[in-house]
Amino acid sequence: MSADRVGGLIWVVFGAAIVYGSWTMDRLESLKIPLSTVPGVVPGLLGIGIIIFGLILLGRREASARAAVGPTFAATPDPAAAPAEEADGLHWKRALLSWTLCLAYGGLLLGRGLPYWALTVGFLFFHIVLLDESDRVPAPLGARRALIAAVIALSIATAVALVFRYVFLVRLP
Repeated sequence: MSADRVGGLIWVVFGAAIVYGSWTMDRLESLKIPLSTVPGVVPGLLGIGIIIFGLILLGRREASARAAVGPTFAATPDPAAAPAEEADGLHWKRALLSWTLCLAYGGLLLGRGLPYWALTVGFLFFHIVLLDESDRVPAPLGARRALIAAVIALSIATAVALVFRYVFLVRLP
């Protein structure tokens, strides 16, 4: 199975678990809460979205393979290209680093006294800097790319905090 199929299958199962969990949540019928505001609505909709995108990821490989037209020719190996084993290992290392950053952010640091915006700026900055694909981008990691990462992180953290505060009426810690 290709990485797209494995990833798509994982996302579909994860989305289904979220939908199941939201369906089994207490609906608070004793409090006469309207059906549109029960606690499981938003997670259920997010789970359905995750399932849809997982299915798209599952079907994406098939669609691209069917779209290929004409004879296929064996490509001459590029000596500068990395072997397939190294490329796969690199992806797993990147995924592990991403999971580590996410778990540290959401599981260890969030809600432990640091302001949400500052923690989110740091998380996004490190995620961008550590997981950039500098081998695919011609510019070296330097002051310019670090500044761009900082601007992106600050912009996104500010936008999220403002949306939560003024749209959802929730003050983040």
